[in-house]
Amino acid sequence: MIICRYYSKKKIILFFVLIALIVGLFIVFIPRVFSSTPQNVFFLNQSFNNIAKNDIIPYLQLMERKWITEQLQVEALNKNFLIDKKALSIQWNLSQIKKGLLHRKNQNQNVPLYFSWDEKKVEEASQFIAEKTNSMPQDAIQKDGRIIRSKTGYCLHPANAIDEIRNGLSQGLDKIVIRSYEVLPPAIDTKTLLQSIGFQYLLARYETSLVEKDENTRLNIDKSAKSIDGYIVEKGEIFSFNKIVGPADKEDGYLETKVVVNGKLVPGYGGGICQVSSTLYNALLQCDAKVIERSSHSGYSETTSYVNPGLDAAVSYGYKDLKFNFPEQRIAIFTYIENDRLVAEIWGENEFSGNKSIINQIQSITPNGDSEAFIEVETTVLKNNVVEKRYKDRYLIQKDYAETLKEQIAKNQ
Repeated sequence: MIICRYYSKKKIILFFVLIALIVGLFIVFIPRVFSSTPQNVFFLNQSFNNIAKNDIIPYLQLMERKWITEQLQVEALNKNFLIDKKALSIQWNLSQIKKGLLHRKNQNQNVPLYFSWDEKKVEEASQFIAEKTNSMPQDAIQKDGRIIRSKTGYCLHPANAIDEIRNGLSQGLDKIVIRSYEVLPPAIDTKTLLQSIGFQYLLARYETSLVEKDENTRLNIDKSAKSIDGYIVEKGEIFSFNKIVGPADKEDGYLETKVVVNGKLVPGYGGGICQVSSTLYNALLQCDAKVIERSSHSGYSETTSYVNPGLDAAVSYGYKDLKFNFPEQRIAIFTYIENDRLVAEIWGENEFSGNKSIINQIQSITPNGDSEAFIEVETTVLKNNVVEKRYKDRYLIQKDYAETLKEQIAKNQ
């Protein structure tokens, strides 16, 4: 009898211990389940799936410490600025972000970045950007045998710019682009001036890409393009690229980069100017220019692939030049950079009524050792479907690139 009572008491005690454990587990874990972030919730592209309520603030604090050390990237009128976030006294509103994470109903959405900053310091940063980007419009003028192109002016709206930065930060953008500019047009634009002095027609326009060009090469391209930009070629006058641009040496302000020598890329000053001459050459092929001298590069690679082989115009002072004239009219040449494109334009007095087309073909690939080959390229220029001229060029090229290039050219014909 005593034994039965003992076991009964033991069962009762075990029962209550079990109930206590269940209640304890409920108290500890159930709130974590129901007080954690829902599925597919993101903040600054970081997943916050099922993070416990009490863990959110510490996790956000770690993120904020890392985020605040990274500079803010701002682009305005194609100029890039790096702004110290600490200098703007940016502070995250952790409680508001936490609330957003816990109450986000829609899946696969980012919770905005809630923050505060020093308004005065932000205004100073906006004013700095304005000082570096604002410009007055400039009218096109004719001076010293050239046409100086007009320039559009821009004026930043500081309050709108601040709103753009604020919105970009709240969206967690890595880079913020400011577009709050008032456009100030010139009184006399380039086209108006051209027409007033007899250049009524755009005879040709050709563009090549500057994407992935290193800084030194871009600077050389810009410098040489400016050397001939707006140049007026009189009727019958022979234009020499080398005469206008010069040697393009260190003494002329050109920088060291890669140049093609004996078919291979080697360090040298002035690398990039051949892209200007080649872009201009392709514009010449589209109209009634008479090309007097043009040479190809000795080698071809992805560095010179801004035009197809056979359509380049290599220049080297005292050795290779690009020369041409227009026997029937005077023309104006423009070469300039527009975003990530190099542009060549030719304006004339008389409209070019013909139709030009170009056929480019790699006719042979001849091995030269284990890794190199020579390619022979035939270029045919047709005017109104009649052959105007046909010529061949020979290039040293990497063997594995030769076949790929041949397929690309054939596909694009």
